[in-house]
Amino acid sequence: MENSVIWLMKLLLAHLISDFWWQPAKWVKDKEQRKIRSKYLYLHILVSGVTAIMLVGFNYWVIVLIITIINGLIDVAKTYAKPSFINFIISQALHILVIVISWLFVFDANRPAMQEVIDFYKNSNFWAFTLAAFFLTLPSSIIIGQATKHWAVPAGLKNAGKYIGIIERILICLLVYQNHYEAIGLLITGKSILRYNSTNEEVKTEYLLIGTLLSLFIAFAVGLALKLIVHSP
Repeated sequence: MENSVIWLMKLLLAHLISDFWWQPAKWVKDKEQRKIRSKYLYLHILVSGVTAIMLVGFNYWVIVLIITIINGLIDVAKTYAKPSFINFIISQALHILVIVISWLFVFDANRPAMQEVIDFYKNSNFWAFTLAAFFLTLPSSIIIGQATKHWAVPAGLKNAGKYIGIIERILICLLVYQNHYEAIGLLITGKSILRYNSTNEEVKTEYLLIGTLLSLFIAFAVGLALKLIVHSP
């Protein structure tokens, strides 16, 4: 049986891929409008299950089916909730909770799953970095966008802020992992100068500050988590 932590990270990665990368905004909008009648709701549930099977394999099809059904019910309930950052976080927390409970159920039957967190093998590093990379891209952008949408300002270049944030988070995460904290200061300073000198359009300083701080916090947290996971004895 493969390392339980790798199995868990594969399922979390499958969730991030299907919920953020393989779910266009068109699907989300249709689900909010048509709710349980939306065809994209069921297509998304199908994509979630297929993605999980692709990563963990057909040996676990029963547990993947259970996870897919429960998370599908959570998605149905979410369509009837008012779109908000709090409800978004609650739904994501429930999805992750279902995955973690399933992980504990599958691997505790033979050996303590939490013990394998301590006995973390080197071959799990790939999944740790892959999971971190995916989380720092679109999922983090959507989380920050949900948290700051009430203070949003008219956009300049299309999606420019989103891609700048993605690159920024990946760089900071790698710098934290490599203990190059001084380079992070230079990166933040350079970004601040560019923002300060940008006088062609009006921007809300508070909005930019909130988004930047959230982005930095997420990048630091993921970088520190990588250090703890990869270097655990």
